[in-house]
Amino acid sequence: MRSRRVVGSVALILLGGCLASKGDIRLLQDEIRATRAQIAVADTSRMRSDDARRAQIASLASSVERITDSLRSLNGRLSAFQANAAGQFDAVGQQIVQIQALLGQTTRGMAEARAQLEALREQGISTSSSAPAPAGADTSKGAPAGPGPATLYTTADQSLKQGSYRTARNGFDELIRTYPDYPQVPQAQIYVGDAFKAEGNSAAADSVYQLVPTRYPKSSQAATGLYKHALILWDANKRAEARIVFNRVIKDYPNSPEAELANDRLRPRE
Repeated sequence: MRSRRVVGSVALILLGGCLASKGDIRLLQDEIRATRAQIAVADTSRMRSDDARRAQIASLASSVERITDSLRSLNGRLSAFQANAAGQFDAVGQQIVQIQALLGQTTRGMAEARAQLEALREQGISTSSSAPAPAGADTSKGAPAGPGPATLYTTADQSLKQGSYRTARNGFDELIRTYPDYPQVPQAQIYVGDAFKAEGNSAAADSVYQLVPTRYPKSSQAATGLYKHALILWDANKRAEARIVFNRVIKDYPNSPEAELANDRLRPRE
């Protein structure tokens, strides 16, 4: 507004020519000085504002640079951590593979040692049986030919674990038939049932399981045979019959693990 008044004053002076007084000239000079002062103040304020913006921009740029450096450092640490973790995982995996290999070698070594021990025992029995029998001694019964009970049991057990169910059943059946007094015969009978069940023949498995408490009622496997018989009934939706057998397990073998499992089966479900 002031600059417009100055221009107007100048125009009047020009139009008035020599008619302008000293007072008018003085007024014009004052207006010009005031306008210059306002322009200077506006320029100073704009310069200060520009300087403040430049300072803010510089501060933001510095902050962004620091954040970028931090992210770069974090990325480097993360990459190092991932590399170290991958190396450790690989090392652990290699150790597990080595342990598994050692376990496999140990298992094979134990099986071979048992077989050799059994062979030595059988050789001892064969040697003693080949000696001349005392007069009047009964020599009609000799040691069974073929592998001993430990070898039969170990070989059949390995076949069962490897999924060769028929081979396992044949081995366990031979053990039961040839060495009926061997301590592991009740467990071998259970394994015969397990082999039948793995083949999908639940009826044959059930028949074998029921033989165990009948033939070996005082063995720890008797409770196992009863419990597995009850499970087959349970899975066949013969729940009433299964409960009877579960209760028999609890009554006849109260301290067995199968008694606890039977209690859990009979416990009402919420």
